Amino acid sequence: MRDKCYLFFETLGTKLKIDIIIKLKEKPSSVSELSKNLNQERSKVSHALISLLDCGFIEVKKEGKNRIYFLNKDTILPLLNLVEKHVEKYCKICKKQVK
Repeated sequence: MRDKCYLFFETLGTKLKIDIIIKLKEKPSSVSELSKNLNQERSKVSHALISLLDCGFIEVKKEGKNRIYFLNKDTILPLLNLVEKHVEKYCKICKKQVK
């Protein structure tokens, strides 16, 4: 279990991946939209998306020529909501650093 937890949370280990997840929580987006909204190179965003996709944090669907990425609504969206609830209620460290 320890190794699985480590790999799961390691997948989220960059600010870019967290930023992508936050943007996808707002609305499904293409690589181009994410790249523009996050002011990041398209190649960096694509690389991060592959990692998030491989771990099942996000899913993808084709719309014409575009691939639209969205959060896994079964597990990741509820997990994000739980993280927000935990931070607001319990996490003294997060409350100090995020204002």
